[in-house]
Amino acid sequence: MARLLDLHQRLGRLALRLVGLQLLWCWWTLRGGVVLGVFPATAGLHGVLRDLERRVDDAEPGWRELRTAFTAHARRERSSANRLGALLLGVWAAVLVARGVVEHVDLGATGPLLAGGHTVLGVALGLVTVLAWPLQAHFDGGALAVLRHAVVLALGRPGTALVAGAGAGVVLCGYYLLPGLTVVLGVVAPAAVVTAVLWRTGVLVAPRTTSAAAFAGAGVG
Repeated sequence: MARLLDLHQRLGRLALRLVGLQLLWCWWTLRGGVVLGVFPATAGLHGVLRDLERRVDDAEPGWRELRTAFTAHARRERSSANRLGALLLGVWAAVLVARGVVEHVDLGATGPLLAGGHTVLGVALGLVTVLAWPLQAHFDGGALAVLRHAVVLALGRPGTALVAGAGAGVVLCGYYLLPGLTVVLGVVAPAAVVTAVLWRTGVLVAPRTTSAAAFAGAGVG
């Protein structure tokens, strides 16, 4: 009974933490007028998730700690996050335009092959996209370097990449079945799943620390 009660308490604290992070992500996205806010907000989110994964203790960060760490990460990564976001948007735009051309232009027998190829490319690009943001939070480097790291990870450790992508996909399927979860957990839940997979498989490595030290390093205090 005690174990069950402890599990319920842990799940409750986790849910509250994720909801809090989702609220912070929405606030920072709106604060930047969406266009200039969504990518720093995403970088701030992954920075906090990284800090949470580094902890060795069970100390529960309070709302003030989460908010201050989120703000520190979002401000520090504003420029690099916008560059990475713009690069990803450009790549996605090129793929979607090419897909539109294939769908609306008669290319004969090569049309179905190209359509299938674009589908595979879209799935691969989606996987690279979800991998890029945890890598951006962890490594220093420009947008091209982060994108290259994500591609190398997807090709060099396909099992880990696929597990991370599948985890995010399961969350999105849950959103489809229970649309209300999209509002409550939104970007945070799939981001947390991908970050957890990358940390637990050793893709991301950093010295473990206490909760207080991890958030102090993010700018808390």
